Amino acid sequence: MCREAWGFDSPPAQRKINMGLFGSAEKLKIKKIKHENCEALFSVEIPAPEARAEEENSLVRYQERAVLSGFRAGKAPLDLIKKQFSEAIRQDAVTRLARKHVPEALTELKLHPVAPPVIQAVDYAPGKSMRLSVLVETQPEIDPKGYTKIALKRRAAEPGEKAVEERLNELREANARLEPAPEEAVGKDHYVVIDYSGLQGAKPLAAKSEAELVDMSSKQILEGLAEGLLGMKRGEAKEIPVAVKGKPSKLQVVVKEIKRKVLPTLDAEFAKDMGFETLDELKLKLKELVSQEADKQAERDVHEQIEDALLKANRIPLPPSLIESELRHRLERVRARLLGPRGQWPDAELRSWTDKLRPLVEKDLKISYLLAAIARKEKLQVPDEDLAKELDRSLESADTEEKKEGIRKAFGGRRDEIRAILLDRKTMSFIKGQAASS
Repeated sequence: MCREAWGFDSPPAQRKINMGLFGSAEKLKIKKIKHENCEALFSVEIPAPEARAEEENSLVRYQERAVLSGFRAGKAPLDLIKKQFSEAIRQDAVTRLARKHVPEALTELKLHPVAPPVIQAVDYAPGKSMRLSVLVETQPEIDPKGYTKIALKRRAAEPGEKAVEERLNELREANARLEPAPEEAVGKDHYVVIDYSGLQGAKPLAAKSEAELVDMSSKQILEGLAEGLLGMKRGEAKEIPVAVKGKPSKLQVVVKEIKRKVLPTLDAEFAKDMGFETLDELKLKLKELVSQEADKQAERDVHEQIEDALLKANRIPLPPSLIESELRHRLERVRARLLGPRGQWPDAELRSWTDKLRPLVEKDLKISYLLAAIARKEKLQVPDEDLAKELDRSLESADTEEKKEGIRKAFGGRRDEIRAILLDRKTMSFIKGQAASS
């Protein structure tokens, strides 16, 4: 039987089946068969009177809907309905009884599903009890270990002069300009403006452009183009052999202009262009930014060390369907970001991204379960006042009333999710506080 919406939140059913004034009361029998690696197999045995009553109810429901030749709707004889729809009637009874009693079995057996249960087998004959064999994927049962006294190596967060100089050079590169080069011939460090058209054999190529800018220091998509341009002069035309998608081709190229990149001078004028009065003020601000980034990187490094230590100390089985579900969500987010809302993965690229993301998804899920288990073991909680403080901090970062209203709505609709995020942070802080630093 396929997965069904079993209604996990339904209240437990009555444990005794009352069959009337003169009938007997029979008990529902629930038994766990095995539970390992996030999969639990259990049985639910439904007393014969209830199974028979449900099958009779299904028979009557089918009679009301069935339209058979020679009979008015809802008036066909029950024996004829039973003969024609016996399997559908039986399946309807099984589904209804499962929806009623499987949630009760999950509660009694203290199983926490991550996906709808699957009925693997039904053992039932008229007049007998109905026995359902049910398989369900569950959350991993974790007794977290090795989360105290984790040996951490903390990086020095204070950036050196070299880091500030590198950032200053990046800023200069970002504000560089191109200007005509004094040289007459194309060199390896030039930028060249060209017109070109191409042939592959006798067939014109779709590749055709005017005023195309070529960075001679970078790898080119058209193999052989940069090598062919070397030494050409302004206004010179030339046929250059290239490879287009691995096939030999020819480009008719005209060099329109030769340019060079000019970096701005590090002086007060440059500092003013960046919004500072002096070059020293600019360097001080860059040092502050680099320091903040170093702090964040050091914190990320500590988190990675903690995660690696936790995963080494704990074996965490994961429900397969949970991995696949999270992997689909992660792939969808990447696809939308890279290809747009309607873009589709080529098969090879989908396989490549799936292989890349699967270990990351598995690691994130394991860490999530571990942090939750540690929080439970250490009785860590996020009270409402912590949520209120987080909301206040978020509101302080918003510069318009519209943004503030959006934040309030997000907090209202994602309260449990935000509480879980804050609990993960608190748990990580607890682990760091217990760690042995070096």
